[in-house]
Amino acid sequence: MHITPHLGAKYRSNPRVASIRRSLVFGTTVVAAATALSGCNASAPGPDDKITLTMWQQWGGGRERDVLDSLIERYEALHPNITIDESPVTNNAEILAAITGGNAPDIVSLGNSLSLGSWASVGAITDLTPFIEASGLDTSAYVQSSYNGLKVDGKTYALPFQVFNAGLIYNKQMFTDAGLTPPTTLEELAITAQALTKTDSSGVITQLGFTPSYPGPDQGQTCPLITYGYAFGGIWTTNDGMATPDSEENVAALTWMRDVYAAVGGQQVTNFISSAGSYLTSDDPLESGKLAMVFDGPWSIQYTKENAPDVAKELGVIPLPASRTSPASAGSTYIDANPQFIPTGSKNAQAAFDFIAWETTNANEAATFSNEIANIPQLKTVPKYDLLDDVNYSAFVQIANGPGARSWVQTADSSTYGTNICQAQDAVLLDGADPAEALAAVKTN
Repeated sequence: MHITPHLGAKYRSNPRVASIRRSLVFGTTVVAAATALSGCNASAPGPDDKITLTMWQQWGGGRERDVLDSLIERYEALHPNITIDESPVTNNAEILAAITGGNAPDIVSLGNSLSLGSWASVGAITDLTPFIEASGLDTSAYVQSSYNGLKVDGKTYALPFQVFNAGLIYNKQMFTDAGLTPPTTLEELAITAQALTKTDSSGVITQLGFTPSYPGPDQGQTCPLITYGYAFGGIWTTNDGMATPDSEENVAALTWMRDVYAAVGGQQVTNFISSAGSYLTSDDPLESGKLAMVFDGPWSIQYTKENAPDVAKELGVIPLPASRTSPASAGSTYIDANPQFIPTGSKNAQAAFDFIAWETTNANEAATFSNEIANIPQLKTVPKYDLLDDVNYSAFVQIANGPGARSWVQTADSSTYGTNICQAQDAVLLDGADPAEALAAVKTN
């Protein structure tokens, strides 16, 4: 995870929520000077050469940094000529400015892939394809949806480390009390959301069944519409990079969101969320026991375990249901990883690649890291670790490896495109815009 506003929250055993959120919000700044970047030095180090690699990471500090440092120490023990000097650099603009200014580190561990398309398009990131081919690295070992999200125009610009996704978290006790079972389609979910919503005599929501807009960019997460589009059988970008914001399926998804939002209270929903405690705290809607269902990631379960253990005991997880119009889309989820990349200008590109190849393909390290921070391994197969005994956590692992896991298609404009999709969602839910018109107006750059 990282602590800047760029892609999914991750768990720490001692959370400081405001400082550790992984944001799925789209948007980044591209510095024009990146077009003049020179190529990196890809010469291979000798076996006895002493090399210090500089690594900028977006895991931040605290427990996650401790786990990363332990991993680095094990690599250094295996490679006595290599020292890795890591430091938290959580501002994407600062990273890009350093690269374009000729002061690039050797390795960057980003919190998400949302900048890759734009950065690669201006030459700020090293194409890893030649390194992969020369090393014989088996990329089929990765969770393929997360690995595919690190490609631009068919070339690989980063390797994945730790995966994050989402599923439908629900309060089993609330369902039992209402005599309900978990929904099997999005249409059923809409009906269930109404049934589980309660209001007081003045119409103020006291218990919310579900809202399709929470958590979203305001809580540092991605635009929910993206996944709901998948769940209706839609895509946002074709394989050749063409944006398809106003496809029939995407319009249907946004229409469904609008209808659910209105049916459970509309403005009262917004008031309910805004008056609740901060996301991932004991006072947030889920952890305070006032929200019956939420589409969120494994970190949400882990925070609830620590902050509200009685509520955590009642939580279950299922894959997101699909629309009945697209049953094959069940289990849809936006998925991403922490990209490990080599900036253009790295003075030790080969040694940097050797480290990130080891880091991302070592099954023992993947299992250890996942067990410590409650994220999901980037590898399809790893040794068993304790957290897998948690049925809710294991559900997220299965969803990540399922056919519904979808990564963002990287293009030069993909970050801007994602931002504009979020704006279209808000225009419909909050301002009453027509779904078809709002999505037709989405620009990709």
